[in-house]
Amino acid sequence: MDISPCAAQLERVSDLPLFEIEVDDPSCGLKGWLVVHSIGRRGCCGGVRLCPDVGRGEVRLLARAMAYKYGFFEIALGGAKAGLSMPLDLTGDERNVLLAEFGRRIGPLVKSKVYWPWSDMNCSGADVRKIYEGAGIGVDADWDNSAYFASLSTFAALKAAADHYRIEPARCTVTIEGLGKVGRHLAVEIERWGGRLIGASTCKGAAVNCKGLDVGEVVAAVLRAGDDWVHEKGPWETVDKEHLFSLGMEIHVPCARVHSLTDRIAQSLNCRAVAPAANVPCTPDAEAKLMEKQIALIPGFVVNGGGIAGPGLMNMGASDAVVRQLFLDDFGGMIRRMMQLSEKTGKSASALAKTQSNVGLSALAAGEVGRKKRDRKGVRILGKRINTPRKVEMRRRLKELRRLLNRRFS
Repeated sequence: MDISPCAAQLERVSDLPLFEIEVDDPSCGLKGWLVVHSIGRRGCCGGVRLCPDVGRGEVRLLARAMAYKYGFFEIALGGAKAGLSMPLDLTGDERNVLLAEFGRRIGPLVKSKVYWPWSDMNCSGADVRKIYEGAGIGVDADWDNSAYFASLSTFAALKAAADHYRIEPARCTVTIEGLGKVGRHLAVEIERWGGRLIGASTCKGAAVNCKGLDVGEVVAAVLRAGDDWVHEKGPWETVDKEHLFSLGMEIHVPCARVHSLTDRIAQSLNCRAVAPAANVPCTPDAEAKLMEKQIALIPGFVVNGGGIAGPGLMNMGASDAVVRQLFLDDFGGMIRRMMQLSEKTGKSASALAKTQSNVGLSALAAGEVGRKKRDRKGVRILGKRINTPRKVEMRRRLKELRRLLNRRFS
């Protein structure tokens, strides 16, 4: 679907959303929001966050972050986000009823391909499928691999930061705030690389071991006990989650909620860089404090960009090895250039990245990217279009992404 009239106005990321929808039905216990920050030629996309205390403000911030993300990676989608204030102890049937009802309420936007729901915190691929079913649409897609690809780009950013500061893997100590799906994949990557995960937290507390956590044992504990794994017996010390921030790590990775990193936490952090897998992890005061302390903050909407770039490539048939190389080489090189430019100009990496997002949005609005070019594989013969083979399309997209990543901050 081509929504060109809307896309033509996408020349920069606005501070305010395009529109918001609130669903509040006490009769069935449904309360949620859909915030559409912008609309591109292919509509808008963003995950559905399921948390008991999620609110309109959090969803609004996340929708804007998605707009920055799609602009940065020059994907012809606008930014959006949904959130449902949902208890996490519902039965499967109760949960499915609420998800399907939410899908029914936002159905016109989903059916018209204006909004594409996606997975997010506490929202699995099965949950997303229920939302589409409620909207009256059967969709066969894999929403669960976003977490893996987000962790891959986060690891590439972490490794790039270590390279920038000339920190060898064995000396690179890392902490992760919020060890969910993305955090678990990331922990595996860090250990495989040779780095040391010295602390990880959940909403129930934190586990630390300054010699390095055994990631295999941590993952096994998570599978047994969920967020309570930090209180399981293991080769770690269980501490209050606030203690995580004062461990003296080289790199800290927020994987939790919006504004989980406050100015008070920023004051206690003693690290070289913050590489957020989460969107909008810092309050404005925290960002200012990190800059004052000369702690590099790599913007989350760039760091976790694998979550939107990776699934598309995999669905086109790209191998894991090809996608990994794209992030570790091209994406990682871009992160290093961004950090170097930030140090050279004195501008924050976030400010530099937001400028690039607006450049991308202007290019999308002008039709310079995002439209398929008419070539020999796309001509019409006797009134019939020759479909581009999926592998050819994948190679084209991979080439576009490499060109984009190597152009950023060059």
